[in-house]
Amino acid sequence: MARSATAQELAAWNWQVQPRDEGEMLSWLIVRWNTDPVMFAIEALRIVLLPYQAQGLLDLADAPREVYEFYGLDPTLPKRQVLLPSGHGLGKTRLSAVAIWWHLLCRRFSKTICTAPTSDQLTGGLWGELRKMYRRLKKRWPALAEEWDILGSSIQHKNPEYGDWHVIARTSRADKPEGLQGAHAMDTDDEMGDLAALFGEDHDNAPSGGILIICEEASGINDVIRETLEGSLSEEGARLLAPGNPTRADGWFARDMERHDRYAVHHLDCRMSDRTKVYTLPYRDFGGRVHHIRSRGFVHPRYWDGIIGECDGNEDADRVRVRVRGMKPRSSSEQIIRTHWVDAAEHRQPDDASGAEPAIIGLDFGLTADKHAMAVRRGYTMVDGDEWLPKDEPEQITLDAADRAIEAQQLHRARYIIGDSNGVGRGAMEYLARYYSERPELNVTVIMFNSGEGAVDKTRYYRRRDEMWFPKGRAWFADPRCSIPRIPGLKTQLTVTQYHEDTTRRIRAESKQEIKARTGQESGNLADALLQTLMVQTYAASAPKEEQTPWPKALSKHFQRWRASQEASSGYLIR
Repeated sequence: MARSATAQELAAWNWQVQPRDEGEMLSWLIVRWNTDPVMFAIEALRIVLLPYQAQGLLDLADAPREVYEFYGLDPTLPKRQVLLPSGHGLGKTRLSAVAIWWHLLCRRFSKTICTAPTSDQLTGGLWGELRKMYRRLKKRWPALAEEWDILGSSIQHKNPEYGDWHVIARTSRADKPEGLQGAHAMDTDDEMGDLAALFGEDHDNAPSGGILIICEEASGINDVIRETLEGSLSEEGARLLAPGNPTRADGWFARDMERHDRYAVHHLDCRMSDRTKVYTLPYRDFGGRVHHIRSRGFVHPRYWDGIIGECDGNEDADRVRVRVRGMKPRSSSEQIIRTHWVDAAEHRQPDDASGAEPAIIGLDFGLTADKHAMAVRRGYTMVDGDEWLPKDEPEQITLDAADRAIEAQQLHRARYIIGDSNGVGRGAMEYLARYYSERPELNVTVIMFNSGEGAVDKTRYYRRRDEMWFPKGRAWFADPRCSIPRIPGLKTQLTVTQYHEDTTRRIRAESKQEIKARTGQESGNLADALLQTLMVQTYAASAPKEEQTPWPKALSKHFQRWRASQEASSGYLIR
């Protein structure tokens, strides 16, 4: 249960004070804002929080019961340590930035440590929000803002004597946990005022010291790092704010969100922040008048409708749980190609327009006793598919696979042959490349594909295999024109592969070895052969030329200033 407000907190919060100068006014403002961080967001940063953001911030601040009652929020949850497992797009980073500025300005000589799985999540996303808020703070409260320098990975006081009063960012590297070790900031050397009385000094009881730890994308922070941070959280009054998409079924974040005795746990559902709705939050101004400030949510309904639709309306599907409801998944992976897509493709007639498309042959090669496979595709139609056990001798393996591909090319007049050339299939693919280079009149292109190679889109995927299965395979099978023959075992091969999306939103598809270890099934080489044919477009197509968009007039003055500064510094105008 929330504590009761002190007389000083009530006086500042209700603004029943009469400061004589700017110094006194700022001192009372700090007490007012320390009591109510939602009021700090509005008055200092000009930010209107949504109700769920206000709830998390009050729990972090250990706000008085009277403040909870004013906003109509729940005062019964644990205080100071807050977990925010969340769906996508709910303003988690903005909330972290508000908390950082609140703690820095309202708690003298405090320390704030920010950590995340990647440096981009810190110095990119979080630091961008901090800088934006700093500009607002500087415009309205310059006496507060101008004390601070925002550097690349820290916020430092301009007075070097206050060097221990700061915000720092550290990437959470499991191999170097000592970078986050041993941070403490509790300042209770004369809590009772005995030393001040003894030496005839003023006893300063203003909020001072304390540590705040921000764990951005908490699900991706290693257990070793969390254990290291426990030392800092052991001191009285230590605060923790841990927002993130709960992408993992294991790890400290998944475990601790069940510990309602220690943490204020708020599962943030995307539907709590509907972009088509208007939300209100009360605000009491310095004259005591209450206003209802309006703001829109962040997430458009088409986002969650799309995800729920992809999961056949199942709200308990792991993808819905993680991306929409802010709940941890029941397992660590999700199916890539949905069973009902494959069922529909097996029962669908071949697409007429696809008959005019060039035929593409895909080859995939199994390890040791696993089968080899070949698939033929035209547009949205899988024309043929076959699997076979390889011969005993290496030379026979190469020639057998190459001969089958040549026969299929002659039968279907294929224009492209693509195959995994990394390992067992290298000999066959090199043979085919030589064969068709000596016969240019056939106009056949042989593509050496390496599924283990790094992805083209490295921000979203790890390997070419991930791109082959996820954006290519999913889109092809989800299309209502897709048609495949009923080949024994193909449906299982297509639907067994799962994927995992980490906290950086990068996707990794299961490898054949991982599937075999998990299910005991043979390698899905026919499925891979078919999906490889979808990668031909990646190699053949050139990126479309984008039309240049004219600069908006609203930015013209900014760029004029930028151009002028460039001209002054370099002696010429950049064009």
